[in-house]
Amino acid sequence: MNNKSFIFKMTMMFIVFFLSILVAMKVGAASSSWDSVFNALFAKDKSNIGLILFEIRIPRVLAALLVGSALGLAGSMMQGMTRNPLADPGLLGISAGAMLMITLGQIFFRALDFIGFMILAFIGSLIGVVIVLSLSFVSRKKLTTMTLLLAGSAISAMLFALSQGFGLLFNVSKDVSMWTSGGLMAMTYSQVLLALPLVIIALIASLFMAKDITAISLNEEVAIGLGLKIQRTKTIGYFLIALLTGVSVALAGALTFVGLMIPHLARMLVGYDYKKIIPASFLIGGIFIVLSDSLARTINAPYETPLIAIVSVIGLPFFFWVIKQKTGGEL
Repeated sequence: MNNKSFIFKMTMMFIVFFLSILVAMKVGAASSSWDSVFNALFAKDKSNIGLILFEIRIPRVLAALLVGSALGLAGSMMQGMTRNPLADPGLLGISAGAMLMITLGQIFFRALDFIGFMILAFIGSLIGVVIVLSLSFVSRKKLTTMTLLLAGSAISAMLFALSQGFGLLFNVSKDVSMWTSGGLMAMTYSQVLLALPLVIIALIASLFMAKDITAISLNEEVAIGLGLKIQRTKTIGYFLIALLTGVSVALAGALTFVGLMIPHLARMLVGYDYKKIIPASFLIGGIFIVLSDSLARTINAPYETPLIAIVSVIGLPFFFWVIKQKTGGEL
């Protein structure tokens, strides 16, 4: 893909990105007009609908953007560095590790604020990363795509079971379910402002690493032969994946399939160069979760449909499609 084509496609993505934000601000259980959205954004409207938009809906939309962009970015890096088209923080147990630490935080640190839960989620994501990576060393050979997926699914199930078990044992299941349901209710500007710089830092760092990730995704041995510091790239990359996963889980719970789908969509649009895949995944991920959360708010209004259910309904067929492509059409 030439640069002109890439610039055009990124411009169109930016337009869709901002249109999705505006649409998400307008739709919801409480009806609102475009004038209400404009007044809430720029005129400090003090009416009931103005307060609903400014205090509830806008921070929720911004949080959805961060969650989708973070998971899209994490998935693209993970698939590139593992050369695994099914790699996803949710499928390989990284999100489950974050959820386990949040559960323990609910048990032992009841007064913990959002910063504390983000730190715990990050630590849990790192634990998930270490467990998944340790499988390669235990097997003493490179894990196949399907073997890594099965092992990651087992790890994920185990960590989620521990979360549920601890929740029942210490009577915090209701609190934990607020995260496991994958919702973005009650988001605040302070939470968004705390998460925003972490996601932006991870985006900038991943763009600097894009050339190395592209080389690894094509042929790791050749990348080593070219003198690229593969282990350093992978170490930083997995740290960023853990950071992005921790942020997304702290905001919205453990969402599966987002990190799987978004990089594939990005590759369809911009090709296989991670200098292009990374920004495209960032934008597409944000668009996807914003629109999915808008659907979750409106499909059964005034009741909330769990965001994780919306994402799974879309993601599961996509997951089977990727497996079908990987297995040459034989499931």
